[in-house]
Amino acid sequence: MTELWFRVSQAGGAAGFAASDTVEDIRAVAVGMLADVRDGRADMLTLSDGDTVLGVAVIEPGQRPIRRHSGELTWLMVDPDLQGQGWGAKLLGAAVAHARAIGLVRLELHTRSGHGLERFYSSQGWTERGRWPGAVRLAEDDERDEIWFTREI
Repeated sequence: MTELWFRVSQAGGAAGFAASDTVEDIRAVAVGMLADVRDGRADMLTLSDGDTVLGVAVIEPGQRPIRRHSGELTWLMVDPDLQGQGWGAKLLGAAVAHARAIGLVRLELHTRSGHGLERFYSSQGWTERGRWPGAVRLAEDDERDEIWFTREI
């Protein structure tokens, strides 16, 4: 899991880290995310080849009573070597189907600008709801917008 996340980050993917972040930085977050899955606070879907994780989607259902009908797609990443082959769309579709199967009616996600992800998510039925200019700082001279999307499922 950590290796996939590191590879995606090193390739410049919008996965919560900059290319300058270390494996140890990523491992600390991955451990927390896996604890959320283990403890039932999140659901994880994987794309794998044997023991090698090639893609992952993580959904966190709302925890408070007034938000249990909705959830957040907190992570969606595919191995950089597989990008552009439709695996991200398939994994995203599986995540939406899973969210529907567990009773969610609405999903949200956050991503960053600069990767064309606005087109990708829009083409998959997501609606852009807002932007926070400069919220993501990849380097001193490289700030990106954080973009919020939602989807009724």
